[in-house]
Amino acid sequence: MSRGFTLLELLITILVIGALMVWAVPSYSSVSEKIKMERLAKELSGFVLMAKSEAVMRRERLWIHIVMSGATNSSGDWSLELTDRDTQGVGNRLLHLSGKPFDGITLSNTYTSDQISFDETHGRPKSGRISFHPINASTDLLEMRTYHRSAIVRVCSPNSALYLNYERC
Repeated sequence: MSRGFTLLELLITILVIGALMVWAVPSYSSVSEKIKMERLAKELSGFVLMAKSEAVMRRERLWIHIVMSGATNSSGDWSLELTDRDTQGVGNRLLHLSGKPFDGITLSNTYTSDQISFDETHGRPKSGRISFHPINASTDLLEMRTYHRSAIVRVCSPNSALYLNYERC
């Protein structure tokens, strides 16, 4: 009685495993994109809320500079920098958020001069929004919106009633 596997049994096993991988990999990338989207939504809103608090605590006007090449970016080659000056690259950098972990997520914004200002009294942010979606799924869009009058910062879904537990804008 011989022990072990025949070549035919090994080939069939490899084919079955290969077929399962072909089926599972697209599903995995979809889950990975959703995790990146959820994390980016939390990071952006947390960053802006921290900037609001910092402006009030310091009693000085602060700015978030949105640093990226072009109007949109999906390579993760962008960053947010909180500084005490309205000109990017000048003044003290208080906080930094890198876009590197969010490669594959397309990011764009509507803020003039690619910056968000916060007043020193109430931390009210300049009105605007940062939109982001997976590179291959532009309908899976989320937006981080800021409102000057009410000083509200929220993440919402402009396209669907509910996406990743974020309500429609």
